Amino acid sequence: MKEQASSMQGLKFDDIEKNNQTQTGGKRCKHLIFSLADERYGIPLSAVKEVIGLTDITPVPNVPAFFKGLINLRGKIISIIDLRSKLSLPLTDYQSKKTSIIITEIQNLVLGTIVDDVNEVAGFNSDQIEETLEIQNNVSRDFITGVAKTEAKKLILLLDIGKALSIEELTMIRGKSNVRSEETASV
Repeated sequence: MKEQASSMQGLKFDDIEKNNQTQTGGKRCKHLIFSLADERYGIPLSAVKEVIGLTDITPVPNVPAFFKGLINLRGKIISIIDLRSKLSLPLTDYQSKKTSIIITEIQNLVLGTIVDDVNEVAGFNSDQIEETLEIQNNVSRDFITGVAKTEAKKLILLLDIGKALSIEELTMIRGKSNVRSEETASV
């Protein structure tokens, strides 16, 4: 899995837009599968712009602990959050060869999310996804849209990354990113 994860870094998903669309009925829904705290999660591929390796993050003062700071990705300033911290999962040190940043777009905000490892892109039929759940987990039920059952009998929690951040948090992140972009432009 280590070789596969490192090959996921650097992927751009703009080129496969037709495959990104969330599908209903008996059709397959594609998700990017990643690991956090020994659990596997998936987010719709339609929200993913690319996956990059861990890079230097410029910290920003007076922000919540999950907001790690900003990166410059090809001239664009992107806010970075640590998904482990945001979801109140136990924190661990980053592993340079596995830890990745998933670049997504939420409510017109491009955002980077630090995850332990990116595993694969997987398609699920609607009959593989259970949406009515009674979850007893560290992760809030509000963030989980369903659970996908794989052929190997493993479960993948399907996460709504937009719901993981409140409107206030998105506004704060958008504001910090804009301030930093203006400072960088004036230098």
